Amino acid sequence: MILLLATAIMAFAVAVCMTPLIRKLASRLNVYAKPNHRTIHKQVVPLLGGISIFAAYLLSFSLLIAFAPSSLDALIEESIVFLGAGFLILLLGIYDDIKGANSTQKLTTQIIAATLVIISGYKVSAVILPVGGIISLGIFSVPVTLLWIVGITNAINLIDGLDGLAAGISMGAALIMLAVSLYFGNIASAFPAAILASSLAAFLLFNFNPAKIFLGDSGSLFIGFMLGCFSINGTFRESSAVAMLIPMIVLGIPITDTILAVIRRLRKGVHPFHADREHIHHRLLNLGLSHRKVVLLIYAISLSWGLIAMLIFISSSPFMLLLLIPIAGTILYGLRRLGFTQYFRLGHNPLEIK
Repeated sequence: MILLLATAIMAFAVAVCMTPLIRKLASRLNVYAKPNHRTIHKQVVPLLGGISIFAAYLLSFSLLIAFAPSSLDALIEESIVFLGAGFLILLLGIYDDIKGANSTQKLTTQIIAATLVIISGYKVSAVILPVGGIISLGIFSVPVTLLWIVGITNAINLIDGLDGLAAGISMGAALIMLAVSLYFGNIASAFPAAILASSLAAFLLFNFNPAKIFLGDSGSLFIGFMLGCFSINGTFRESSAVAMLIPMIVLGIPITDTILAVIRRLRKGVHPFHADREHIHHRLLNLGLSHRKVVLLIYAISLSWGLIAMLIFISSSPFMLLLLIPIAGTILYGLRRLGFTQYFRLGHNPLEIK
């Protein structure tokens, strides 16, 4: 437990120290997010925030490797694989922040990185249900794992549209995973969650509205990739017996937003990766909520869903599944209130969808 606390403190300290330096570097290299018709901010803001998150991750795991007992050997092996593949994602994000990457380059690199994880032996072969029973994936194990990692990577990237939004949601997800791991007594599973949560907490000091620096694709893609990876690793799966289901609930808003984006764009006849200003956070802003209120509202919903997920999976009672009803109700109400139901109307002319 002392080592866990030490790595978390190390991650926070590194991110606090690195983020201002990366901000200066981005400014010197003229790597900015510039205002356009899709953005909310009105001024240029430095990018490349993902470098500080990666540095915090790398140095914290270096501390772990130096002092970890033999019982954490499996965690170290996993971490090397995940960070190695994650570094490829970081490079993709840096390139996109500086030069701009097209959708083909992004998707291809993400698939390669996820494949590296899979061929290293980390994949979901079965989904263990919270109330008992196992669903074996069989030949679908590889495509499901690939879809999960790439999907979460892009979900965090797409939700990164307001100051502190992606970082805050991801920190909340990491905290829930940390709590679940500690509840089940698996310290090994707690390390990646604690490191990510601590580094994001430090980054939010500079990223919350008004942001002094953005994650950029270097940050949002890396964070999403790491969340996707350590939610399927062996230690987390064995301790909690929930596989992907907890992060699926905790990250419900970015996952829902990603699904809606794909459906919306396909219905309009445009590429699924074609950027627009119709995400959930944009629709909430259109209702008249302030920038901060939208972010805090999404934080609150995500955290409440995360707590519901915890209650369901630490309980052995099937009646706890009834707690999914308010989550479903929130989603249905949100779809109607924010005007997303038009994309599900059968026979509706896509050209008429605004």
